[in-house]
Amino acid sequence: MRTNGTLQYQITTEGGLNEFGEPIKAQTSWSEAIPCSIKTNKDTRKGKYEDGEFRQASFIILIELEKFPHNRIKLERLGEDLGEYSVLSAEPLTTVGRTQIMV
Repeated sequence: MRTNGTLQYQITTEGGLNEFGEPIKAQTSWSEAIPCSIKTNKDTRKGKYEDGEFRQASFIILIELEKFPHNRIKLERLGEDLGEYSVLSAEPLTTVGRTQIMV
């Protein structure tokens, strides 16, 4: 598969209680970068708010994994940071051994 970017998924470690019974806050971190193919569905920077503007974007990503149970990803394409997105759907394409992710 030809790749043009990388994907990182968010890893959440559960909280709990320490040895003294005090609560430990859940923590999040990012995985190692996974090579992927990123295709733009929709991308506009027309969104504005009082202090600036924002990007409204939708992408379709192909990765060479069978399952993708993660909810939050960070994308980079050709050195450009595309941002952090919630996963809308992750569909396994079993005949080609890849997963299609829509954000």
